[in-house]
Amino acid sequence: EDVVCFPGTRVQILKKIDNWIRDSSTSDRVLWIRGMAGRGKSTIASTVVHGWKCRASCAIFHFRRGQNKVNTRFVCTLARQLGSSLVLEVKNAILDSVRENQDIANQRLEEQFKALVVAPLSKMNGQGHPILIVIDALDECDNPKDAVDFVWLIDQHSQSLPANVKFLLTCRPEAPLIRTLEPKKWHVEDLETASDVSDDLERFIRQAFKQIRDSDSKLPEDWPLSKDVRQLVEMSQGLFQWARTAITYIGDGSPVNRLRVLLKRPSMWSGLDDLYHQILSKAFDSVKLDPSRRDLLCRVLGTVIVAPYPISLEVIASLFGKHEMFEGTSQEDIIQFLREDILADLNSLLSISSPAEPVHLMHTSIRDLLTSHNRCEQRPYYIDPIRYHQQLANLCLEIMLGGLKENVCNLFDISQPSSEVQDIMEREVSKAVQYSCRSWSIHLTEGTKLAEMGTDDATVNLANFETFSKEKLMYWLEVMSLVGATTEAIGMATRVYQWLLALEHNSLAMLWSDVQRFISTFWEPISFGPLHVYASSLSHCPVKAELFGLFGKHAKVRTLRGLQSPNWPASLWERPIGSEVMTVVFSPDGRIVASGSNDGTIQLWEPQTGMAVGEPIMGHSNSVRTLCFSPDGKVLASGSVDKTIRLWDPHTRAAVCEPLTAHDGSFNSVCFSPDGTILASGSDDTIIRFWDPHTGAAVGEPLTSHRGSVTSLCFSPDGKLLASGSNDRTIRLWDTQTGAAVGELVTSKIYWVNSVCFSPDGKILAVGSNDETVQLWDPQTRTAVGEALTGHSGFVKSVCFSPDGNILASGSRDGTIRFWDPRTRAAVGEPLTSYKTAVNSVCFSPDGKVLASGSMDETIRLWDPHTRAAVGESLTAHDDSFNSVLLSPNGKILASGSNDGAIQLWDSHTGAAVGEPLTNHSRSVTSLCFSPDSKILASGSDGQKIQLWDPYTGAAVAAVGELVMKSHRSVTSLCFSPDGKLLACGTDYNTVQLWDLQTGTAVGGPLTGHMDGVTSVHFSSDGMLLMARYRDGSSATWDMITYQRCNVPRTPLNDASPAFQDHWVTLFCSPFFWLPPQYWGTARREIILSGGTLFVLYNQTLSIFDVSQALGLTR
Repeated sequence: EDVVCFPGTRVQILKKIDNWIRDSSTSDRVLWIRGMAGRGKSTIASTVVHGWKCRASCAIFHFRRGQNKVNTRFVCTLARQLGSSLVLEVKNAILDSVRENQDIANQRLEEQFKALVVAPLSKMNGQGHPILIVIDALDECDNPKDAVDFVWLIDQHSQSLPANVKFLLTCRPEAPLIRTLEPKKWHVEDLETASDVSDDLERFIRQAFKQIRDSDSKLPEDWPLSKDVRQLVEMSQGLFQWARTAITYIGDGSPVNRLRVLLKRPSMWSGLDDLYHQILSKAFDSVKLDPSRRDLLCRVLGTVIVAPYPISLEVIASLFGKHEMFEGTSQEDIIQFLREDILADLNSLLSISSPAEPVHLMHTSIRDLLTSHNRCEQRPYYIDPIRYHQQLANLCLEIMLGGLKENVCNLFDISQPSSEVQDIMEREVSKAVQYSCRSWSIHLTEGTKLAEMGTDDATVNLANFETFSKEKLMYWLEVMSLVGATTEAIGMATRVYQWLLALEHNSLAMLWSDVQRFISTFWEPISFGPLHVYASSLSHCPVKAELFGLFGKHAKVRTLRGLQSPNWPASLWERPIGSEVMTVVFSPDGRIVASGSNDGTIQLWEPQTGMAVGEPIMGHSNSVRTLCFSPDGKVLASGSVDKTIRLWDPHTRAAVCEPLTAHDGSFNSVCFSPDGTILASGSDDTIIRFWDPHTGAAVGEPLTSHRGSVTSLCFSPDGKLLASGSNDRTIRLWDTQTGAAVGELVTSKIYWVNSVCFSPDGKILAVGSNDETVQLWDPQTRTAVGEALTGHSGFVKSVCFSPDGNILASGSRDGTIRFWDPRTRAAVGEPLTSYKTAVNSVCFSPDGKVLASGSMDETIRLWDPHTRAAVGESLTAHDDSFNSVLLSPNGKILASGSNDGAIQLWDSHTGAAVGEPLTNHSRSVTSLCFSPDSKILASGSDGQKIQLWDPYTGAAVAAVGELVMKSHRSVTSLCFSPDGKLLACGTDYNTVQLWDLQTGTAVGGPLTGHMDGVTSVHFSSDGMLLMARYRDGSSATWDMITYQRCNVPRTPLNDASPAFQDHWVTLFCSPFFWLPPQYWGTARREIILSGGTLFVLYNQTLSIFDVSQALGLTR
């Protein structure tokens, strides 16, 4: 429960805040209460909300260190409180926004903020009750970058909201937030300079003592003496947290004695530390004669201090259930003993509301003291984080080894998402297992460093970890899916992998490298539901991966033939975009990769998961050729063929100023200077310009020495030089201070320059050009460094150095990416060859561990530049895309028809092509149908042909031959009658024709029902009726004796038929089996489910999956 100010205290600052809230005319929409730890910031914030909640729409969020999951839900929490508002207008606006954005809880924070706060509050007229949003203790947000992002979001939107919407922030004046907050022109209340603190503290202490006296009749009315109260005020040194802790300590025992002990402390030790020392010393003195109790107190306190997530007494009891004191003791008795005995003297430092609720430190300053060796000196309660992380690592691993199993929730339906089984999860997965699954990696890597290897605890931890890695990994991922922490699991795997590399534990490091790839590659199905760890993820895992060797037997779907690779591909992920990718670039912190496309859109992506960050950024009217982030990551510049540069806020994806339009040609390159004060642009108009990215104004005179399009720009690392490449076949260097040309790189070859890039130390300039080479230059001497790098067989479109300068990547029109050692100029490894079309852009992540590329094939890919593993070969037979696919009734043969006019027969058991393609059709094959006995295959095409084939020999059936359609329309659908004597044929006009297969003649006249094309024809099971369906959704039915139309109720579609939806194969309209990005493009997809075998035809490729086990997990 929020603590509020005692009546009569903090009057001045509360009055200032009240006036600020009431004044809708002021431009100060944001108020920052700043002060050091213990000054009462949170109490003031809670008091403001408490006082206004009946007069305004209020929402408050308290950040608490260690509560990652809560911290990342803060926008939803604010929206929920605003949605409970007494002001109907606000309530309805919030609820409408929630209805419109039902998946908003799973979106990024800026998406949530815009949808749940900005959008609904923008609908207010600004004249009604105040709308107050309070964000408390922002400095306690676990990720400082997130806190900075929150500040930018508020700064971006606060002034555009109605005047009665106010934001109140509380925060310590500490880095890195101070650097972000101080430049803001916000209203600030500084608690360090408040003049009424001593009076307020005395008033608070006197009222608190009155409450203690009222609850204890034995205390005299004149207790405590006024001089004692004043001494406590002096000892508090202006810290309300000190006063509150002292009062709690005094009232939680013998008040007279505790006050006497407290006042005896010398003044030099006054302040929070001394008060905490007294409370802790008393607690440890009470157990000093019992080593077991003292050990338990240390362990519990250490657990609360180092736990990376909020931890409850219930979880602590489970963790220490095997302690020597608890042999044969029930969980309930352990909890009671911990609360009423072990932690009884720490009630003034710890908040324990109930066994299931998190144990909170009353103030973050307590953690600071306990983990400081200097401040604790030799006291027994010093918390060595390494030691307690090590102990907790072992406890977490033991709990997971004992508590994890396959299908831990005993689910029976593979289509159930994690979000819909939370009640089952809470019943089947204990809180201790949940905590252990989310925390073990931090405890293990923080507690078992190289220096501790060889100790008993480290040896036990490593042994348990190895067992966990080889036996329980998949079960751990189940739980991470259930608790909604799949993204978290990627970071955990990365942390463990790097830790293993530092320990030089190569065998386990290889396994955890697989784990990293596995989670990031299959993030989507794992996040969807726990059973898809086995059904969708393991099923697509490379068969030669160590992970698959250990856990492949648990896969619920087996790939019999298709796109499954034996090794992890070099591309970490790939995403089809639907338009040629012209440029890719990483943000400076590596958390975002941006891609610009030929359709004029910009898309932001999360590099770890490949998830799109929000909708595409739209604003350009033509191809986006170039992108560049500012060095601080707060601005994304884009240049386009539409002759504009646009500046975007990557957090909100909104334009930050009007388009920059001084050029008279398409923009080919934009580049920020290293200090972010200049944006350079190069265009088809041959001109280079400098811009102020803060104002959007042009700076200085344009640089005009080039005689052709400026194709590429790059600043030197020190910002003193700008390199430019042009299709006038020159590379020029410019002085960025004066704008003067300082040199031209002269070459005997005359080729179009496509890309220039400085090495991180500025000593090399790499140039990619149309001569299919990369040339290295010394920018100081302006001479070539050795011979050109050769190997590409097409124009070199893009070059990029790794951040450490040890690798140079080049992307080419030949569809390959090559790596070079810039010191030796030798090729490094084999080229990446997954692309079939030009690679337009390559870019390293800031840590050098990932390379992004964009291509003409409309995909963006992320690669591991160090492994560069080969991708398995696809199974293909056609030269064009599939139009139709069909399985024979006996299940032995699969037939596919394509745009190239060919029909391919496949062995449905092995997936191997059977014989050569059948090629009698001269145009696209549009329809296929097997006879009931599987002995005849009928095919129809755009060329008005129906051809009958023997599917076992591949020969045309001579007895019947070729049937020629009299309507001269394309065949859209074929169907044999149940006895195999008739063949029905639908056309793209509006007719259905029946053929007698014994005579090869038409039976009756064409059957007509509508003026739209026929999409399908079907016989009834007894052959007495024929139904046709049309493009407009209507249908018609004929009697097969009279050939007259008859009225028959329309047969409903069969929901059990498999279908494609987004990235999933669905069954009963629910997700059944996830398909990886190889299947995500715009090409036609066909799917057949026969028994336990799933056939997928996509982009000239046949894949076959054994889904029999997965089918056992469907309703």
